[in-house]
Amino acid sequence: MDRSSLHPTAAVFDAEDLLARCLGKIELAERVLARFCSRFDVDLAELERAVRVEDAEQVARIAHRLKGASATVAAIGLSSGAARIEELARRGDLPDIPKRVEELRSEWTRFAGCAVLAGEPAQRPC
Repeated sequence: MDRSSLHPTAAVFDAEDLLARCLGKIELAERVLARFCSRFDVDLAELERAVRVEDAEQVARIAHRLKGASATVAAIGLSSGAARIEELARRGDLPDIPKRVEELRSEWTRFAGCAVLAGEPAQRPC
């Protein structure tokens, strides 16, 4: 069964997966998630600049970094979106990338709204 049908945010962020990757240590998972959140916005802005100047190599490199970081924190939608951008950039298919970056930014907004580990608003890292 598709996990996203069991929990509406599962396709955006899998908190259980992140916690398992951090050996059940919620404090560690919170630090990892907070670090990810602090970097993602910076990297996304850098990606947008590379797209504006049509630097396919730089777009691919940044998208690859975002894909890996997102996968590490179990941000499924972000990782998938960054992977699509990376693939397009590596193929040199630049015309479709701005739309995909907009989608990635929308997914980032969704992620930031649901990235909670302990269910407490005070512990929202993004």
